[in-house]
Amino acid sequence: MSSLSVYSHTVSELPHKVLNHAEDITSTLAAAGIGYQRLELPATLHPGCAQEAFDAACGPWLQALMAREGYVRQELFNLQRRDPQRLELRARYLDEQLQEAASAWLFVGGFAQLGLHVGEQVFLLLGERGDLLSLPAGTRHWFDLGEEPHALVLRLSAGEQAPTPSGDDIAGRFPRLGD
Repeated sequence: MSSLSVYSHTVSELPHKVLNHAEDITSTLAAAGIGYQRLELPATLHPGCAQEAFDAACGPWLQALMAREGYVRQELFNLQRRDPQRLELRARYLDEQLQEAASAWLFVGGFAQLGLHVGEQVFLLLGERGDLLSLPAGTRHWFDLGEEPHALVLRLSAGEQAPTPSGDDIAGRFPRLGD
């Protein structure tokens, strides 16, 4: 079950709100300018699936979504618990970053945590299959696969440029996936 924990950006010990219902998550994130919706995916895929299986199951559906929403770039996070590069990949995305173009995160299988820093609030979403978050350009965020990742997640972008570090250490002050 997806869940959203909402914190003040200055108090990381305890969230002031924890939400588990899609409608509550949608309205809370919408108030911060973030889109959230639950999608019916065209196939059931599991973390660690072959790229060919992913392309066959989701390719046309994903291309239509990207065209409709204006996304031109995609990055697939496809990791299982024993992946030899799991800790290196996890570390690469744990710091806060921002992207100049609008972006989206689509959870295809497994689970992961996406942190969002919007104004004076921090949102930690434990996302799972079917969750789609749409971030406006410049949204500060970080991504946590966990120490034992089990995630099949897409990052979609409306621009070709990769996210850049924000220089803020805020992500390290909030709970990590599995804490």
